[in-house]
Amino acid sequence: MVQFSNSIETAVENRSEAMVSREHFKNGVSLKKLMSRFHRFIFLFPFLFYSFLLKAQFDNEKYDKYFFLIGTLNEYMGYQRTFTHRDSGYYYQLVDITNKHNLKYPLFIDSLFRLEYSDIRIVNTPGAPQGIMIYSPTLSLKIDDYYNYEPSGRLHVANIDGLIFEQKDTWISRVDTLYAGHLKKERFETDKQKLSFLLGVYLRYNREEPDRTIQPFKNQNLLEENSEFEYVFYMPNAQSKAKICVEILKDLGCNVEYIYLQNIPAGHFAIFTPSNKIREVINEAERLKKYIETINTNKIYLE
Repeated sequence: MVQFSNSIETAVENRSEAMVSREHFKNGVSLKKLMSRFHRFIFLFPFLFYSFLLKAQFDNEKYDKYFFLIGTLNEYMGYQRTFTHRDSGYYYQLVDITNKHNLKYPLFIDSLFRLEYSDIRIVNTPGAPQGIMIYSPTLSLKIDDYYNYEPSGRLHVANIDGLIFEQKDTWISRVDTLYAGHLKKERFETDKQKLSFLLGVYLRYNREEPDRTIQPFKNQNLLEENSEFEYVFYMPNAQSKAKICVEILKDLGCNVEYIYLQNIPAGHFAIFTPSNKIREVINEAERLKKYIETINTNKIYLE
């Protein structure tokens, strides 16, 4: 079991105090408020001890880790970003957001990219189920190459410590346009890129009990009764990702159906029987999934 040493604990405490003190004198922000913000960060030091081992589990010869990452990203209502710096703006320089109970996934992503992107940080945002966020100024810029952005029609209000400012001028200064990113189909040129993307999609969007989805669709005549499908990718409010996923599955020889349900949230389903190529991807995804499950988060503390 990986544990903190006393020297590391002391170093972390000293470093955090120094960082807070510098910010306090520079910006005139209260020490208590800065400490509150700082403590939302997840301390990853125990994890770094074996992050190289985790990275080694990803087959870089066979798969492209960038297209893999794109496959895993949360695209609920599009890939959401803001492009203006605001204090506590959730979507500025955002890489991904995931459920607060799924810490192992962001730790795995951290292990894949930290050597090239040392500015990655993982933040716990209290109060929401989708509460763990991965940020990186440099990696988020790289991800932008894979998306076309357009205004989502919604606004994001940055806040501090969960309290939205009441004064009108301050409130307006913290309103920012929230953009929705849609995948660029032309970026998917090679089989390696397509397979890597589907590897990521499987890890994030695969339904564990596909028959519980497939049979009701047959009962509603949305699928033919005698059709045989094995897997379901469910991507709520993620039309762009779902449609590209369906196209790629077809390109790689799968029998696939796309079903859209006008629910809340809108349901986008890719239902398919895999080709031999995709079956290899599924086997690799299951291997990775089992390994990610072995990540020990007992010593990773959420503040």
